[in-house]
Amino acid sequence: MALGDVKSLANALRKVCILFNASGTNGQPSLATDGVPCYPAAQTANIAADDGVCFTTKASREASILIAGTGTGTVSGTFRLWGYNTELAQWVPVGAGNDSTKGILNQNTAIGEVKTDTILHSEPLYLAGHFDRLYLEVTAVTGSGLSITAWIVTPRTVNF
Repeated sequence: MALGDVKSLANALRKVCILFNASGTNGQPSLATDGVPCYPAAQTANIAADDGVCFTTKASREASILIAGTGTGTVSGTFRLWGYNTELAQWVPVGAGNDSTKGILNQNTAIGEVKTDTILHSEPLYLAGHFDRLYLEVTAVTGSGLSITAWIVTPRTVNF
């Protein structure tokens, strides 16, 4: 498994790996090629589309972001989601909040352990396909021996 890997379940869900095996902070995105694409450039590693049958080539209006991590000690993490817009040629934090907290998941607070040495988190992500690319920044972590992976999951969409 790697960043950008896609797993599709026929006529049901599409899952795209947006963060793989992170062990610490990774910094803000800077290049137009950072993160994963939202549109079907080559029908691979994209969030919005599959083959035109299971998923349309239209932008996904709703999705979920799922984060799972393990380590030792007290494990926690803070994550900020970024979207790239080619018209602006800029990465922008996705979501509401003031400038210092915009885009931070879990209502701008750290995601802590739900069971010993494990963080698990999911939350809705609306209008994911309105960006050209998405990137998940790890802004802070605690614990050692960390392994954090995140997925964007989109439902089946239908062209009417």
